[in-house]
Parts: sequence; structure tokens; C-alpha cells
Amino acid sequence: MKRLRFFVLFLVIAGCVEPYEFVVKDPSPSLVVEAYISDKSYNETLAYPSDGRYFTVKLSETGDVTNVRPVPVAGAVVELRSREGETWLYEEGNGGIYTLFDNDFKARKGVQYQLQITLPDEHIYESEWESMPDVNVPPMGDIGFKESQKQVYVMESNQWVLRTKQTVIANVQVPVNTCGEEIHYRWSYAPIWIYVAPLISQADPAYRCWATDPYYLDTYALQTDRSGGYRKDLFDLLTVRNERIFEKFSALVTQQAMTQAYYNFWKEMKDQNEGSPLLDTPPFNLKTNFSSPTGGKKVSGYFGVTAEQAKRWYFDRTQLSYYMPNTLRADCLVVYGPGPPAEECTDCRAYSFGKAVNVKPSWWPQ
Repeated sequence: MKRLRFFVLFLVIAGCVEPYEFVVKDPSPSLVVEAYISDKSYNETLAYPSDGRYFTVKLSETGDVTNVRPVPVAGAVVELRSREGETWLYEEGNGGIYTLFDNDFKARKGVQYQLQITLPDEHIYESEWESMPDVNVPPMGDIGFKESQKQVYVMESNQWVLRTKQTVIANVQVPVNTCGEEIHYRWSYAPIWIYVAPLISQADPAYRCWATDPYYLDTYALQTDRSGGYRKDLFDLLTVRNERIFEKFSALVTQQAMTQAYYNFWKEMKDQNEGSPLLDTPPFNLKTNFSSPTGGKKVSGYFGVTAEQAKRWYFDRTQLSYYMPNTLRADCLVVYGPGPPAEECTDCRAYSFGKAVNVKPSWWPQ
């Protein structure tokens, strides 16, 4: 046997979860649409800073089986329209993802937009005409954190047991609301962190990597605000034996202000998935703004138009009020049997919990 991968030592399941099964009222196949546009173009998102974000549409189909992820839809024609007669075509990629490759396109306030989808069977699906919320959204507040604790399941002696773990909770300052109207907020997160391979030289190209994982922090927070002037909790990070914070962790926090109908969709989605260990589940039985004038299959999902802002947050273990050691090297040196250490101990690109590359993002601080 080889040495046991050191990452198993800090493997945890975040939160107390129980098995969850979706109840599909109509078992017939349906088209699932995930799409939005905002008032920030690709070029503007580069300044967040980030690698940039194009607008996408994700298409998939569900069958009559519960707890099964939908199948990507290929060969569709996806078109965005405005009431002013403009049209934009999305380009098909892999996995049912269609992308609007326009560096300057962004939604404009007061303009209505509609998404039209034509499937290979020639059935057409159209969203309702949507526009940005008619409110003046104040500048996004700063991102901070507070120290806390939470109960999580950990593996001990081949059994899952509940333990209290130290965490930090990231939060955002919700600015004072002076517009006199409700603002419906949604915050989502794109994490990235430095991982180093502890058993090789710092001069080796495989020593330092930047890692991402699409399923880590794949959650969101919601808030209907009437007054502002308080901090809103967003997400939490375990601190003990969490290699993501040993060097430098960052999260791009994106804030969207949206219509009440679009907010209600996300609220129902969150309520439906609360306590579910599944990370990528279709929006069953939720209100949709799509219909099919040609009599196509049932549609799930929502097309929204949002007012967007974002800020990047950086964090590492030195910001804690208590000492948190970097345990990577010690874990790699623990011998569980003959053979070399786990590959990620000597090559950061072999990192187990995400995709890791040894090329620093252009926007990453020096």
C-alpha cells in the first residue's frame, strides 16, 4: 500500500445533511434553462478583478427519474432579443453551454429583453420580456469576516461523527437604502486559492499552484432589503486543516439586484434544496417565465436581467485571532506503508480537491 493521501485527514462534510429526494409532480421530460444577463459586460468584469465573464445559457433535459442530473441539450439555436429590435446569437459549446461572445454587450436599464430557444425538433421556447429592476442600487459594501464555530460530520474510526469545528463567516456590508423601495439581492461566489506541494523546492515549477473547484462554495445568499446599514452573512470556511487558507484564499463575491419575481425563483430554489447534499439539481416545480408557443415540452428555469456589482475578498490563516498551523508538510511525511507520498505532495498540479494550474492569474496580487 502507498501512503494514505494526506487530504483524507481533513475530509469533512460541511453541514448536517440528510438524504433528500425531489418530488416531481409531472414526470414527463422537461427542458431546463439557466440564463441571465446583467448591466456588466465582459470587459467590465475584468476590472473586478477576474478572468472575465461572458453571458451563458445552459440547456438540459430531465426525464422521469428523481435525483438524476439532467442531460445536456445540443444543437439548439439560442437568441437574445430586445424590444428595440436588436438580436444577439449565442455560440454553442460543450455540455449544453451556449455563450454570447460579445466583449461589450450588457443590459441597459429600461430596456426589455427576451430569450428565444429553438431545439433540433424545431420546438420554440420563449421567455417573458424582462428588464432590470427599476431601483437605484447603492454601491456594494465591503467584504469582511467574523470567527465562529459550526457542527460538521467527520470520519473517525471508519464512522461519521458530529464535531464542532472552528470557522470564519464571510459577510458583506449592506449599504443604507435611500431609494425608498425594496431591493432584492442575491450574492454568489467564485473561489480560488494557492496550493503548494510541500515536499519539493520552492524553485520548482510544480511547487505553487492556483486551485479552483466549481462545487466549492456552490451556494448563494439572498436578502430583501428595506433599510440597509447592517452586515449580511454569506458563506463560511473551516479553518482547521483547511489547506485552502494556508497560503492565500480569494473569493469573487458577485452581487445581483433583481426583480421580485426573479428573486422569488431563487428563494424557492433555495428552499427546495435546503439540507440536500446534491450540488447541481434541476429546478423542479418552480415558477418559470418560459413557455412554448409551438407546444413543446414543459420548461423549468428562469431568465433574469440584473444590476450587478462584485468585489474580490482575500483571506489567509494569519488573519485569525488564534494560531492555525500549516499541516501539509507534516501530513505528507506521515508513513502509512511502503511507497512514495501522495503525488500532490510533490506536484501541486496533482491537487486532489479541484483543478490546479501553476500559472498565476494576471490579476492576482504580487
